[in-house]
Amino acid sequence: MTQTQQLRTLLLLIVCLSMMFHSEAVFSQKNINELRFSSATIIVKDLKTSASWYRKFLQFSVEEYRPDKYVKMKNDDFRLILKQGNSTLLKSQINFKEGKKYINGITKLGFATNQFDSLYMYLQKYEQIIVKDIHDDINLGLKSYVTLDPDGNLLQFFDIPNQSRLYQVDPMYFTIQSSDYINTLKWYTTHMGFEEIEIVDDSNIHFQNLLRKDGIILELVHLPHQSVETTEFMPLNRDLAQIEELSFKIGLAKTKAFELDNNGNKVVFMK
Repeated sequence: MTQTQQLRTLLLLIVCLSMMFHSEAVFSQKNINELRFSSATIIVKDLKTSASWYRKFLQFSVEEYRPDKYVKMKNDDFRLILKQGNSTLLKSQINFKEGKKYINGITKLGFATNQFDSLYMYLQKYEQIIVKDIHDDINLGLKSYVTLDPDGNLLQFFDIPNQSRLYQVDPMYFTIQSSDYINTLKWYTTHMGFEEIEIVDDSNIHFQNLLRKDGIILELVHLPHQSVETTEFMPLNRDLAQIEELSFKIGLAKTKAFELDNNGNKVVFMK
């Protein structure tokens, strides 16, 4: 690459980052009567590191900070709660029992962003791990990529362009891994009104269902019987770094419908 080409690439990166991070993050307006994400709670290994990461890359602002306890963060009407774990164990540190290698639970969050390429360049600039590079999701008709937060949680970003020059990041996707997928599928269709999306590309290693309710997409991954519950491997008096709870709401959300799904995942539904 010539010096002129290098300069052009550098200028492009500066412009992209300027568009992303010199503006307040905003969400597009949503119909209050549609299902929408309210909050997510994540148990973390190091509170300061994780809070700095979400502030830097996803533009979450800090609402409340209690050292060694929790950080409450916000991006428009979506709240992110980071909880300091006790002697926190990362998923990469798990010693699985012989023959088992999968974990049941909430494993991924996905966000729509109108600065898809700029965020990708920003993650690369700071040498963040890209678990799955930019690809076309044939089932959803969207471009996406997957990265990791500091605790190893999967975060997927989808390309949803619009005319706004302001940086937008909007929660729209979550993944549940379950070895009891038939009852899990039935639970989310019955209790939350999700409907299946036709699968065009079924090349995933494990069978996958995609479900949609309004603007929210649920990826249900069917685990083999070699999967485990956290109670099978967690040492006493230690927490696992993981997505602990998701909260959803419809309308003014005055009543709480439930707190746990059929797998025991903390899924709070307000309506």
